Amino acid sequence: MDGDMLEQPLTAESLQQILAFLKKNGLTESEEALSREAATVLRLSKDGVDGDTNNDAIMREFSTLLAHIDSSFDNFRAELSALIFPVFAHLYLQLIAEGRSLQAALFSEKFSRHVPSMYEEQTKLLTRISTHSQAVNHTLVQALTKNQFVVRISKSAIKQLEPFLTRNSIVRDVMRDHLHIEAIDGSRTKSATEAGLGGILGQVSKQERRHKMFYGIIKEDFSTQLGLEKKRPKIKDRNDSKKKDANGPTPDRIPLPAASEKRYMKESGKKMRISVDTPPSVCLYTVLNSPGGLTASDIAEDSGTLALGFGNSRIQVYALNEEKFRPYKKIDQLELIEQESEDALDQVYDEAEASTSLTFQGHNGPVYSLSFSPDKRLLLSSSRDGTVRLWSLAVRSNVVVYRHATPIWEVQFCPRSYYFATGSADGAAMLWTTDRLQPLRIFSDALSDVTCIDFHPNCNYFAGGSDDRYVRIWDVLSGTCVRCFAGHKGSIRGLKISPCGRYLASLGSEGSLILWDMALQKMVCMQDVPALPYQVPVQFSRDGAALAVARADSALSFYSADTVTAHSGSQDHLNNDPKISPSGFHLYSYATKNTSIVDLHFTRRNLVLAVGAYRQ
Repeated sequence: MDGDMLEQPLTAESLQQILAFLKKNGLTESEEALSREAATVLRLSKDGVDGDTNNDAIMREFSTLLAHIDSSFDNFRAELSALIFPVFAHLYLQLIAEGRSLQAALFSEKFSRHVPSMYEEQTKLLTRISTHSQAVNHTLVQALTKNQFVVRISKSAIKQLEPFLTRNSIVRDVMRDHLHIEAIDGSRTKSATEAGLGGILGQVSKQERRHKMFYGIIKEDFSTQLGLEKKRPKIKDRNDSKKKDANGPTPDRIPLPAASEKRYMKESGKKMRISVDTPPSVCLYTVLNSPGGLTASDIAEDSGTLALGFGNSRIQVYALNEEKFRPYKKIDQLELIEQESEDALDQVYDEAEASTSLTFQGHNGPVYSLSFSPDKRLLLSSSRDGTVRLWSLAVRSNVVVYRHATPIWEVQFCPRSYYFATGSADGAAMLWTTDRLQPLRIFSDALSDVTCIDFHPNCNYFAGGSDDRYVRIWDVLSGTCVRCFAGHKGSIRGLKISPCGRYLASLGSEGSLILWDMALQKMVCMQDVPALPYQVPVQFSRDGAALAVARADSALSFYSADTVTAHSGSQDHLNNDPKISPSGFHLYSYATKNTSIVDLHFTRRNLVLAVGAYRQ
């Protein structure tokens, strides 16, 4: 072998000569290793002309796809536009994988502006990738390559697309390998089609709709029914109401603590029904000069206790009524109590040390969320430090620390206590119990941060919203994702399940409020709202008739859920079109001077309590 060859820059020709030398001398292993390492260079050299031709073909076929979509009828154009982003993304990644960074840049420069605006952020992330090594470790690339992008379009649109695919093999191969196209019966309006787009991996496939969900409430659980009954039923009706809800789970489907007492029935029967004729009353608690900013808040179920979390990791708890926080007596005093006395439970508290406020300190970062237990004895808090802390109001200290590896955006107690759920920055939603330091269930379906969660009233499910733009409902018994909804064009900023357990409201960062029907697995309506750059609270009234939503412009809006759900039934299976900004859905908007609302709460009489920070 000529020694001068080793001093020359390695080209495809010199690599071929080296491989021939290794083969001639029987160095098989070295030959195979070099062949693998130099495969890209050899392929580019061998297919240099073909590569340029192939790149021209990619540009030509994608341009033809855009022209085909643009020349289609309006309804078909809206459906077929769902193909643009996934085809663009995979063609771009194909060029990167083949080492054609320059061609990929030219492809991006020419066509990125044609990608629908809802995928603008993802397109920018992709076009910043210039090498194969960058693509391999990129979260978005992994999501796109390991999963198929789901597109649900009408049979008529598919038929119109077929002639194009027969003439354009490159786009056809991409769609065959990376897209899952589902045919649907009938046709949809342009607005209804566009309302269902936006998910990182497209729409929700039929395969994910096959799971059964017991969305009804457990009749024996009175705490989930407070405020739901319009008037005192007759004796016959009361007996019938004890029967199991046909759509609800059996009371023993999962182990649950005993139901709450029925002591608030009289109060909940006096609630006001919010409608266009009866506007709501709002009491706003405004926090001034908060240290580190007000970052979290929660009001107890009976509206008697308020907890505030701050950016300096401090937690403050206040009594909103005349009931004070009584601590336990010291151990030597507790030993003197007669256990058989009638007031033994009251004797364990030290009345002399009772106070109207408490302060807790323990986190090493901002407090992101707070949640009272139904009996108000315990308080959960989550933080950027990756921990959930359980505080006892009677002990006045932190009693348990639950640790996780990443920041925990939200924590929430189950309506029956004992269980609680978390959503974290690693894309995991978790189910915990207060007596275990490790989670019972880990739900890893989300492709990005799980930023907001909410328990179902029957405790058998909980919902999670993610930065991947999907809303999911998980079964705590089986660990299965039983519902998945796509339609938001941005990260999920808040969600809430209705008291009846059938409907779910969610907010998207792009400025959308969507009401979902979990029974029929469809979008009921979509309402435009101001863009939401951060998490905001959303809350149903106690009877489920109205919906309160905090806005990023320091205002509070109310919507009539009854207006869009009054006629929901099995016949609606035939109509898949959601209502877009329906008339009568928006009821009222209340402005504040400059107070960002952090928490919303409906009392048992449907008085609205709001908590916010002035000029934050």
